[in-house]
Amino acid sequence: MLAWHYTTGRKLQHITASGMLIPGGMGTEPSGKPILWFSRNQHWEQTAGKACHDAGQPVRRLTLRETWAESDGLVRYGCDVKRLYAGEALRQKAQMSHEVWAALYAAGKLQQAYPAAWCGSVDSIPVDGLVVDVMSGSFKWERLDAC
Repeated sequence: MLAWHYTTGRKLQHITASGMLIPGGMGTEPSGKPILWFSRNQHWEQTAGKACHDAGQPVRRLTLRETWAESDGLVRYGCDVKRLYAGEALRQKAQMSHEVWAALYAAGKLQQAYPAAWCGSVDSIPVDGLVVDVMSGSFKWERLDAC
């Protein structure tokens, strides 16, 4: 089974040029390690949507279609779930406290996400060998031949 790292079309060129998916910090815990997030959700991970702000404060996450329109499209990278960590193993690898993990889980639930489908890596992953899909204008995932 594949887990997916959902990202925007704006980031495709940078990712392709670097050849890597790189963990990114969320500012949740200065002592922890950044996580490269994936989801076993096979269509879309709601927490991957861009944040919609009002007066500088996040109001909600944009929907898949809104994020697609605002971000030059959507891209996803598929990785075998066996290469990733999930749940408690991921929390420990990221050196994340139980409190921060619980807060992320709760925030995900509020965004209509399914946190039990989350997995990830604290290491960068080369894109060579990953499956790469782009979201078409008819909102269907289409396979890219190669990055």
